[in-house]
Amino acid sequence: MSDKFYNLITKRRTIRLFRQKKIPGQIIKKAINAGRLSPSAANLQILEYLVVTDSKLRQRVFPHTMWAGYLYPQRIPPEGRRPTLYIILLINRERFKRRDRREVGAAAENIILTLLSAGIGSCWIGAPNRRSLRRVLNIPAQYKIDSLIAAGYPAENPKLEADSKKVKYWLDKKNRLHVPKRPLKDVLHCDRIA
Repeated sequence: MSDKFYNLITKRRTIRLFRQKKIPGQIIKKAINAGRLSPSAANLQILEYLVVTDSKLRQRVFPHTMWAGYLYPQRIPPEGRRPTLYIILLINRERFKRRDRREVGAAAENIILTLLSAGIGSCWIGAPNRRSLRRVLNIPAQYKIDSLIAAGYPAENPKLEADSKKVKYWLDKKNRLHVPKRPLKDVLHCDRIA
């Protein structure tokens, strides 16, 4: 594995504050293509993607997203710091009757890392208001809304707390987000679990 790719993975953090700079269509297509090429159970390719870039439509989508459970309501993106892109991950029920979280996870991570390689941050939102999103975006019943990825050029730089027993992220006095991760020694087991 190249150091460049590994470093990309290790610097990935959830971003919740965005600059209002338009994301080029070619980058969006590249990210969706990376999702499309992710592993698919029995190669059924059940996922499809609805991309929302129109500013008026983004404003209508925003109220139906959920942000930063540990920091609610402080980290709800204010006007002028909201995502400039939403990618809705859809499961086509005509291709498969039940969802496969592994397939969704692989596609989402491919999309997130592809966006990050272009300098774009993201927040994968697993619990949007699906009923409202369906109405706002006029999504046909054949599609199950799994989750959405909110994205844009970052307006924050979360700090990794690499050796923490905590799970809750927090804001410091300067409003910088700190993200704790369990130490590698606590999650890596070799040959057996002691």
